[in-house]
Amino acid sequence: MSSEQRDTLPHADNSEYQEHVARIVRTIRDAEGALSALTGGQVDAVLDPATSVPILLGRAQEALARSEARHRDLIFRAPSIVCELTPEGTVLLVNEAVRIILGFDPALLDERNFWQVAIGDDHRVQQEQFIRELEVRDVTGYELPMRTRDGRTRWIAWNSANRYAANGALQSIVLFGADITDRREAEDRKRKLAAAEVAQAKAEAANKAKMEFLAVMSHELRTPLNAIGGYAEILQMGIKGPVTGEQVEDLERIRRSQQHLLGLINDIMNFARLETGRVVYNNASHRVKSVLQTIEALTTPQIETRGLNYIVAPCPDDLMVWADREKLQQILINLVSNSIKFTPRGGTISVRCERVANDVQFSVSDTGKGIPTDKLQEIFEPFVQVNSRFTRPQDGVGLGLAISRDLARGMGGDLTAVSEVGKGSTFTLKMPVREG
Repeated sequence: MSSEQRDTLPHADNSEYQEHVARIVRTIRDAEGALSALTGGQVDAVLDPATSVPILLGRAQEALARSEARHRDLIFRAPSIVCELTPEGTVLLVNEAVRIILGFDPALLDERNFWQVAIGDDHRVQQEQFIRELEVRDVTGYELPMRTRDGRTRWIAWNSANRYAANGALQSIVLFGADITDRREAEDRKRKLAAAEVAQAKAEAANKAKMEFLAVMSHELRTPLNAIGGYAEILQMGIKGPVTGEQVEDLERIRRSQQHLLGLINDIMNFARLETGRVVYNNASHRVKSVLQTIEALTTPQIETRGLNYIVAPCPDDLMVWADREKLQQILINLVSNSIKFTPRGGTISVRCERVANDVQFSVSDTGKGIPTDKLQEIFEPFVQVNSRFTRPQDGVGLGLAISRDLARGMGGDLTAVSEVGKGSTFTLKMPVREG
C-alpha cells in the first residue's frame, strides 16, 4: 500500500477507525466462517496500528471480493431462477436462468415489475394470492404458472426468503424458482388418461346394456313374425279353405313384409351378438369355388328380377379358404345384395376371387351409383347410410356392412371398399388362405 493510500485511512487510535475495522472483521467472519484464515487466530492483531492495519485490510478486501465473486457466480449459474424483488415486485436482481426458463433478458428486467412482465392476465388471481402469502411469511413450493417471452406457459415452483429492515419492515423478497412444467404436464396427461379410461368403461357398459336389450327384443319379435309367416303360408296353400286370386296376392304381400321385417331383426340380432362378443366362429377349410357356386344360386333370382347382368369369374379348383362357411356366405350374400340394391336395371355385378400372398381375395364390383370418397369409412359404421338421397329409398337400417366387416375380422380377415360416384363400387373381402 502506498503512503498516499495509507494516509487516507483513519488513524488507529480513532474510534471511527476501530469501528471500521470491527465491521470488516464481522463481514469476514460472515463470509468465511472463520477469522483465523486471515489472522492466524490472533484477533488482537487486527487492532495493531503499527503493522497489521494495511495487511489485514488488504487481505479483507481480497477475501470479500473472492467471496462475493464466488457467491455471485453461484447465483447467476444456478439452473433455477433466483431473483430479489422489492415488496412491490420491482426487480433488484435476477439471474441468467430467467432467460433459459422464461426467455427474458435479465438486463431488461432490472427495475421492472417482475409480476407484470411474467404473469399473464389469466393467472392474476393466483399471482395475487402468492404475493399475499409472500408478505406475511416465507413460502415453500408454491406452484405458479408463468408467462414466457413468446407467450407460452411454464409452471414454476417458488420458494422464498424474506429480508427485513432493522425496524421489522419487509425490505425485499428473495425467490428461488424451479421449472416443474414437465412434471405438471405428465400429471395432467395421467389425469386425462384416467378420466378417459373411466369414460370409456362407462360407455362400454352402456353400449353392452343397449346391445343386450336389442338382442332380447329382437328375439321376442321373431316369435310372432314367424307365426305370421307360417299362418300366411297355410292360408295360401288353401289348407283352411279355398282363397281367391286377390286373397292370394294379399297373402303374398303379407309374406314378403314378414320376411323383410324378419331380415331386419336378424341383422339387429347379429349385430348385438357381435357387440357383446357372443359370436362363435367355426373356422375350417373350404373350397372357394364351392362357396361361390352357393352364392350364385342364392342371389340369381334377385339379379334376374332386377334385370342385371351377373358375372362370376373362373376360380381355381384347388383354392381353399380358412373361414366359418356360414358367416363367409353371409358376408358375400350381403355384398352382392347391396350391389343389387344400388345398381340400376341393365347394370353389371361381377364376382371374382384370387390368391394374393397368404390371403384369398374376393371382389364384388358393380356399375351402380357409387359412394363419395369421404363416406367410404362411414358406411362400415353401424346404423349409418351414406345419405338419404342415395339410400333412404332402399331397404335396411345400415347394419349389413358393419356386421360383414366385424364378421370378416372375427375370422382373421378384413373388408374394404373403393368407389367413384356415378361409376360404381368394389368391395374386397380378404380371408386367410388354406393350403391343400
